[in-house]
Amino acid sequence: MNHFSKRLTTELTVSFIIIAALIGGIFFFKGNIDTYAKDTILARSNLIHISNGILESSLLKSQYNKIAGYQNLLDTIVPSYYDLINLNKDLQSLAAAQNLSYSFSFAGENPKTQNGFGSVNFNLSVSSTDLNALLSFLNSLEHFKYLNTINGVTFQSGNDGSITMAVRGEVFYH
Repeated sequence: MNHFSKRLTTELTVSFIIIAALIGGIFFFKGNIDTYAKDTILARSNLIHISNGILESSLLKSQYNKIAGYQNLLDTIVPSYYDLINLNKDLQSLAAAQNLSYSFSFAGENPKTQNGFGSVNFNLSVSSTDLNALLSFLNSLEHFKYLNTINGVTFQSGNDGSITMAVRGEVFYH
């Protein structure tokens, strides 16, 4: 063989090996590229999901920070169960401010629920000869420092000119 044929055979063989390697690489990497593309799409989807979770978490945190200041206010108007031990004295001082005779009794309890408040039912009776004093007491009871509900009010006049107001209500606790 002459030098030209040898060189041509060598170059053709090298070219054939290079082309075969490229074709083999294309077939080999084509399957991997599809897998990598699917993995990339899945990773991007997970990243978007995580980013949305972080955004929602930061929004919740900012909303919590906005209402955290109201926790003390809530604790003030909705007392703990044990703070209600002074309820009788607190209501008696309201009655004394209007110069009313006063009687009080607890009338049961509605236990605290898992996601809500409990309440203590009460009955009280105040008496006076002055209807405006009774109405003023009722108004102060509606604006009492603790969250409460007035469930019923009845008036009864006595033979001596006095008026007795009976109130059924409940005070909520946390």
